[in-house]
Amino acid sequence: MTAQEFDDLFRAQYPRLVALGAAMTGSTEIARELAQETMLRAHARWHDLAGFDQPEAWLRRVMTNLLVDEHRTRTAERAAFGRVALPAPVSSTTPADSADLIAWREMIAPLPARQRAIIALHYGDDCSVDDIARMLAISTGTVKSALFKARQRLHSSIDHARQEDHQ
Repeated sequence: MTAQEFDDLFRAQYPRLVALGAAMTGSTEIARELAQETMLRAHARWHDLAGFDQPEAWLRRVMTNLLVDEHRTRTAERAAFGRVALPAPVSSTTPADSADLIAWREMIAPLPARQRAIIALHYGDDCSVDDIARMLAISTGTVKSALFKARQRLHSSIDHARQEDHQ
């Protein structure tokens, strides 16, 4: 594949990777960094990726893996800050974030990392169950189960919020 084909892939996929990352981390800044890292890895392996039927699926898998690593790092940092009684650093968002994106992030933030990744890929990036299973190297049953559990949790939190509004 040519440099132009990589440029086209970058232009098409980079915004989608940032949106996926922002949904999972709550931070557009972190999402941009991880999307850039994903694209750097793609560029370094371009000769391999050029032969893939769907290089964008590889990109989403790498991005999701980086996001899970980021989540683990942030969790470990919070625990470390807690042990020394310092406030944990706060993730920032940029003013360019839309109210809908912020609401989406807040809604899925309490979900476990895997459920958040699967929900973000399925609804945010419009990936099928089969695509998500391939990207995350898990079974379709695991994806379906995670989607079901995430939907239940989201429905529960929405119902709870509605009840609080009526009181």
